[in-house]
Amino acid sequence: MNKKLSPEDAFYENLTLGLMKTLSNVPRVCNVNLERRQPLNLCQVVNWEQRHCVYLPEDMKKFYLSTDGFVLNWSYQYAPSDIRRVGYIHFPHLLQVTLLRENIENTHSVSNATSSTNTGAASTSTTSASSSSSAKDKGDNAPPIIMPKTKIFEINNINEVAKVCMFYESTNSNNPKFYLLELNTLSWQFLAETFSEYLRMAIAHLGLPYWELCFSSFGLPSWTEQLFLLLAPHLLEKHELRRGRIINPACEHPYNIIDPNIFRGKPKSLTKTMTNSGKPHK
Repeated sequence: MNKKLSPEDAFYENLTLGLMKTLSNVPRVCNVNLERRQPLNLCQVVNWEQRHCVYLPEDMKKFYLSTDGFVLNWSYQYAPSDIRRVGYIHFPHLLQVTLLRENIENTHSVSNATSSTNTGAASTSTTSASSSSSAKDKGDNAPPIIMPKTKIFEINNINEVAKVCMFYESTNSNNPKFYLLELNTLSWQFLAETFSEYLRMAIAHLGLPYWELCFSSFGLPSWTEQLFLLLAPHLLEKHELRRGRIINPACEHPYNIIDPNIFRGKPKSLTKTMTNSGKPHK
């Protein structure tokens, strides 16, 4: 007989799309742990928005009103006496989502200045166009355009070689996109259109270490690639079009979509509701 999940357990089970149960059934994967956190209240979220003069996207706001981030990690048993913690999914506290520190605006300004000085000759225009097209990322996505009102927030630091960033084209926008910033070249790689998509990507990659580097120009570290080959080799297939693919809603295999309705308020209110519903009617 299956044990009935508590409301909090059911929430995290739905939020992670059953990832913990899936990992527990994978050979040699052990010590699957999830750090749960209390939800923020609306005042805390609004304070963050006012401090940074931007609006959080609706799905991200509901996420933080349900849980102030979370950390999921797991270990892999390389040998009977060699167990190492490798799996890691980290969504930071909202207060840890801060403005990017790297000075990338100057880099963009220099490239603009260079292209503007070369607008005289037609041959130079052709060269400029070809260099612009070659600046596209690994998935053939155009790089983001940094404007005076652009705001970029750091979500995660990937092994000090890249950062996951939330990119607002302007402060008037509330639909930021998610990019990978490669720190050695300050180049951008597109990751996700929305926060929900980025969350699904982390789950689909099982929290394998540095999974975001699958989308980088320099690829995964060799030891991480070995783990991918052991646990999720399909994610390394050369022919897989990770970006730019069209999702067919009527496709043969179902496509997991996070329902915003799973985001709940404070756990106390849920517990109170369940207690009241359990009382017999007079």
